[in-house]
Amino acid sequence: MSKCLKGHLPRKITLDCLYLNIYTPADLTKESRLPVMVWIHGGGLVVGGASTYDGLALSARENVVVVTIQYRLGIWGFFR
Repeated sequence: MSKCLKGHLPRKITLDCLYLNIYTPADLTKESRLPVMVWIHGGGLVVGGASTYDGLALSARENVVVVTIQYRLGIWGFFR
Protein backbone atom coordinates (compact mmCIF):
# COMPACT_ATOMS: atom_id res chain seq x y z
CA MET A 1 0.00 0.00 0.00
CA SER A 2 1.27 3.46 -0.85
CA LYS A 3 2.13 5.69 2.08
CA CYS A 4 1.48 8.93 0.24
CA LEU A 5 -1.72 10.79 0.89
CA LYS A 6 -4.18 10.83 -1.94
CA GLY A 7 -6.65 13.65 -2.14
CA HIS A 8 -10.10 13.35 -3.60
CA LEU A 9 -11.29 16.04 -5.94
CA PRO A 10 -14.86 16.04 -7.20
CA ARG A 11 -15.02 15.22 -10.89
CA LYS A 12 -17.80 17.68 -11.53
CA ILE A 13 -17.68 21.19 -10.13
CA THR A 14 -20.70 23.44 -10.46
CA LEU A 15 -20.55 27.18 -10.88
CA ASP A 16 -24.23 27.51 -10.00
CA CYS A 17 -23.67 30.18 -7.39
CA LEU A 18 -25.98 33.00 -8.44
CA TYR A 19 -29.21 32.79 -6.51
CA LEU A 20 -31.51 34.42 -3.96
CA ASN A 21 -32.90 33.00 -0.73
CA ILE A 22 -36.26 34.60 0.04
CA TYR A 23 -37.80 34.26 3.51
CA THR A 24 -41.40 35.33 4.13
CA PRO A 25 -43.69 35.20 7.15
CA ALA A 26 -45.99 32.17 7.25
CA ASP A 27 -49.14 34.31 7.16
CA LEU A 28 -48.15 36.26 4.03
CA THR A 29 -51.02 36.99 1.63
CA LYS A 30 -51.18 38.66 -1.78
CA GLU A 31 -52.49 41.80 -0.08
CA SER A 32 -49.61 41.99 2.43
CA ARG A 33 -47.47 45.08 2.03
CA LEU A 34 -44.34 44.23 3.97
CA PRO A 35 -40.91 45.86 4.10
CA VAL A 36 -38.10 43.99 2.36
CA MET A 37 -34.61 43.60 3.84
CA VAL A 38 -31.87 42.60 1.37
CA TRP A 39 -28.71 41.04 2.86
CA ILE A 40 -25.54 41.08 0.74
CA HIS A 41 -22.80 39.21 2.57
CA GLY A 42 -19.37 40.73 3.03
CA GLY A 43 -16.04 38.99 2.77
CA GLY A 44 -13.92 41.18 0.53
CA LEU A 45 -15.23 39.46 -2.62
CA VAL A 46 -13.21 36.39 -1.64
CA VAL A 47 -15.11 34.51 1.10
CA GLY A 48 -18.63 34.33 2.49
CA GLY A 49 -22.03 33.26 1.34
CA ALA A 50 -25.76 33.72 1.63
CA SER A 51 -25.91 30.69 3.92
CA THR A 52 -24.15 32.64 6.69
CA TYR A 53 -27.42 34.47 7.36
CA ASP A 54 -30.68 32.60 7.90
CA GLY A 55 -33.52 35.08 7.54
CA LEU A 56 -36.23 32.70 8.75
CA ALA A 57 -36.35 33.93 12.35
CA LEU A 58 -36.20 37.63 11.44
CA SER A 59 -38.92 37.21 8.85
CA ALA A 60 -41.25 35.43 11.27
CA ARG A 61 -40.58 37.65 14.28
CA GLU A 62 -40.49 41.09 12.64
CA ASN A 63 -43.05 40.47 9.85
CA VAL A 64 -40.62 41.38 7.07
CA VAL A 65 -39.49 39.76 3.81
CA VAL A 66 -35.77 38.87 3.96
CA VAL A 67 -33.70 38.31 0.80
CA THR A 68 -30.13 36.98 0.92
CA ILE A 69 -27.96 37.09 -2.20
CA GLN A 70 -25.40 34.50 -3.24
CA TYR A 71 -22.92 35.72 -5.84
CA ARG A 72 -19.70 34.48 -7.40
CA LEU A 73 -16.45 35.03 -5.56
CA GLY A 74 -12.79 35.04 -6.46
CA ILE A 75 -11.75 34.39 -10.02
CA TRP A 76 -15.29 33.45 -11.13
CA GLY A 77 -16.78 36.68 -9.83
CA PHE A 78 -14.57 39.63 -9.09
CA PHE A 79 -11.16 38.92 -10.56
CA ARG A 80 -8.69 41.46 -9.22
